[in-house]
Amino acid sequence: MRQPLGALPLLALWALPLAAALAAAVFSGIDRAAWVAIFAHPQLWHGLWLSLFTGFFSTASALLSALIIAAGFYRSALWNKLQGAAAAGMALPHLAFATGFGFLIMPSGLLTRLLVGGGAPPQWVTAQDPYGLSLLVALALKEIPFLFAMIWSQLAQGDLAASLGGQWRSAQSLGHGAGSIWLRVIQPQILSRLLWPLVIVFTYGASVVDMALVIGPTQPPPFAVVVWHDLNHAETAINARGQAGAIFLTMVLIGVTVLAAFGTKLARLLARGFLTAGPSPRHAPFILATMNLAIVASVFAAVMVLLAVMSLVPRWPYPALWPTVFSFSAWGLLIASSSALWLSLGLGLLTSAVALGLAVLWYETQSPRLDRWLLGLAALSLALPQILLVSGQYRLLLYFGLTGSLPGLFAVHLAPVLAYVAVVLTRSYRSLDPRYIAVAASLSATPLRRWWAVKLPLLKGPLLTAAAVGFSVSMVQYVPAQLAAAGRFETLPMAAVTLSSGGNRALSAAFAAALALPPLLAFLFATLAGRPRWR
Repeated sequence: MRQPLGALPLLALWALPLAAALAAAVFSGIDRAAWVAIFAHPQLWHGLWLSLFTGFFSTASALLSALIIAAGFYRSALWNKLQGAAAAGMALPHLAFATGFGFLIMPSGLLTRLLVGGGAPPQWVTAQDPYGLSLLVALALKEIPFLFAMIWSQLAQGDLAASLGGQWRSAQSLGHGAGSIWLRVIQPQILSRLLWPLVIVFTYGASVVDMALVIGPTQPPPFAVVVWHDLNHAETAINARGQAGAIFLTMVLIGVTVLAAFGTKLARLLARGFLTAGPSPRHAPFILATMNLAIVASVFAAVMVLLAVMSLVPRWPYPALWPTVFSFSAWGLLIASSSALWLSLGLGLLTSAVALGLAVLWYETQSPRLDRWLLGLAALSLALPQILLVSGQYRLLLYFGLTGSLPGLFAVHLAPVLAYVAVVLTRSYRSLDPRYIAVAASLSATPLRRWWAVKLPLLKGPLLTAAAVGFSVSMVQYVPAQLAAAGRFETLPMAAVTLSSGGNRALSAAFAAALALPPLLAFLFATLAGRPRWR
């Protein structure tokens, strides 16, 4: 039964504040002096080049690697198992991955110990190199599981999967090999459906702050970090310059995205001859895909092991391959200052539960035709640079006196959490066969009884997955939490970024590991508890 009033909670707690934040961000940037100041900033152009360079090439590298892995393992016995591996890779927070990856590649890191050795670490600049290569590689590696999961989900859709299966058999009967079928039939259709995921990945890579603070260049930093420092400044003029910088970065990224869209159309025209060529016996790139998968899996495993080991090692002298002294002192300090951990856990549980409840209330009371507005706003909020949205949220929090308050922290965490929950859950919720509900209604079951006894068991897996995604997204929020907390509260990501610039590597690893563990456990719980009862 459709109830228009059922949309009010979602509108009041998420949609209207989100729209107001975007409007506040735009209108607060209308300051001629601020625009003059941002264009006179000495770090503007080099920082902007770094942002575009790392964002574009990390996205392109991640996409290429994900496509190679998908091409090599599509329709193989490992295909379905790779989806679980991708989910595990997605569960590892970006900030925790950047911290562990920095331990891996730094001059005294594990890679140098294995491949170079010697009596002293080499005088190389690896992490925080001036060209942003370490940030680029870290971003690319971290986004491969996400893009592969998007490809896998597209190929797993019932209607598309059946259609592609028929096309595969038809092309095979004409003499095409598996590699030719993938390149000419499957991949073009998949790429056309990856527009929003690619925009989100590119925007995130070009405007990321927390990863850039941990592993990115510093003199100058990427432009998003320049804007971030301005937004955190107490002086009004510099803060206004940050507002103008956030808008300018957004405009540049939108322009680059539009140019990339036109370039993609041109590439399709140029590739038409290849796509319509005759049969080719090209095989699937199984060896190349296996190598890609092995490298990515090895790096993720090494990062997790390093975080665990480094958190227990007060001293690890070079060039020893394994430490000899272990201590729980870093974990003891983490527990002693556990307020950040408990605050992040509490916000994650609360925002994911509220987001899930608001989304379910929307689906139960609103027509599916209205979902495009929900998903459109969610996609827009994820595709725009986070620093733009956060600057608007901060203005609203100042206006309503909510900076440095728990309601303010909750509000800025809920915005991205509900966006991800809506994107993850909508298709599964709306694709449920309505005949189940019709049968329950014919047995005189009340609407609440129908949802509890019929829908909930059938949608248990998607609901738990959406909750795990929402919880993980909340746990890793750094930029909005830093501004909303106003120095009165500290969350786990805030503590992890602060410690990453210090000299206590064990404590930094402990906080990064503590940041990584809850999302991994959440995804594991969702996977195990979301299985159908009849399996």
